[in-house]
Amino acid sequence: MARHPRRVAVGLIASMAASALVLTACGGTPTDDSGDAGDSGEVTLTVGGKPQATDEAALALWDEKIAQFEEENPDITIEGSEVVYDPQTFAAQLAGGTLPVVMGIPVTEIQSLINREQLKDISSYFESEDVLKNLNESVTANVQGTDGAYYGIPVSAFTLAVLVNRDVFEQAGLDPDETLETWDDIAAAAATITERTDAAGLGQLTTTNQGGWTLTALSAAFGGLVEETEGGETTANLDNEATVAALEYLSDLRWNEDVLGSNFLLDFDAAGPAFASGQYGMMVGASEWYNPLVRNFGMAPESYGLFPLPQEAGGLGSLGGGSVSIIRADATDAETAAGVKWTNFYYLDRFSDLEFAAEEAEGMAADGGTVPRVGLPLVAPEAYTAYLDAIEPSINVPLQNLETYYTATESPDFSVVTEPPVEAQQIYGLLDTVLQAVFTDENADIEALLAQAQSQAETIVADAQAE
Repeated sequence: MARHPRRVAVGLIASMAASALVLTACGGTPTDDSGDAGDSGEVTLTVGGKPQATDEAALALWDEKIAQFEEENPDITIEGSEVVYDPQTFAAQLAGGTLPVVMGIPVTEIQSLINREQLKDISSYFESEDVLKNLNESVTANVQGTDGAYYGIPVSAFTLAVLVNRDVFEQAGLDPDETLETWDDIAAAAATITERTDAAGLGQLTTTNQGGWTLTALSAAFGGLVEETEGGETTANLDNEATVAALEYLSDLRWNEDVLGSNFLLDFDAAGPAFASGQYGMMVGASEWYNPLVRNFGMAPESYGLFPLPQEAGGLGSLGGGSVSIIRADATDAETAAGVKWTNFYYLDRFSDLEFAAEEAEGMAADGGTVPRVGLPLVAPEAYTAYLDAIEPSINVPLQNLETYYTATESPDFSVVTEPPVEAQQIYGLLDTVLQAVFTDENADIEALLAQAQSQAETIVADAQAE
């Protein structure tokens, strides 16, 4: 069906695809069986993600999208909500039935919700909907339970990667297109940058759970998981050999190579502007951070480079993440069908309706938005290539500078490691503390620090599964 062009305002770019750090997942008054009008076939669906009234451009486009959706689906009425996802209250709100039927959550939350049977099994739609069939298998793995069923629809995805400031590399006499194939390559580049420029070689996140998050990514690249699941039971595994090796690597960069700068209490809000302005040559972070670095922190698009995380012998792959649209377990069949249709319309239609994709991209580029969104492609390589071809006239991201990363994601050898399935954020917080201790004490006992964190993690993980 032909659609009116949907011009995407700059203010909505962040609303449509949540970042790794701040995800808007909204709640409101839930519907019950009264939301399904029975013989009339009509349904009222409560949906999270409605922008605040103060964000006039985003709210106007939200209303426009709802109008377009309801015009195409006259039997569905969308009711939006503004309640923001809060990890401190989310579980209680969901259990109490005070969240909308459809909402967005960070991918770190979904496994615990699946284990508590709080999400709708939507596997049948993955068998019948073409756009869901074409999703990247590395992405859909995040929304599957141990039973193989699907409990959510990915709406944004990324992997952790090596972010490069190409300007800093050139100032140091390094080729920003030369692949960083090993962690030794990264250490050598960091040393050269530190020696030849005013920048530090590598910025390492250490706070607000982001230090533990990036350390978990290094652990996987070195061959270990901080949580292991067998027979449906998850156990903490923070003190594995790979995490020790990753910490020893970072400790060497801190104390022996001195390539990490002078600030060892960093999160993205602090490191992002510094990286964008050339105070760091590299940073391990989310591949989707192009948008905040360029739009929020003023980094020149051509300065942004991206490489996949190097893998040590036995490396398990790149830690992935993103956001997921979920449907409450108590949704009616009509609400479930409407929820899947809305999610596909709002987030995924661009990959199956290439005429719409071209219209949308033109509008996004005209409004100063990022075309295409940078990160792990949601759809399989063939579908993503067709999408890029359709939007080619509007592309404003220098994709040639990201070619190594995207080529790697298309390789059959590229593996995406899912985030820890149980209380991931608490695990990351424990590892924050370990990382900070290693960076502030040259004689820190890494194995002892991890043993202490492991003891705490065992209790956290066991208690979460006993609920």
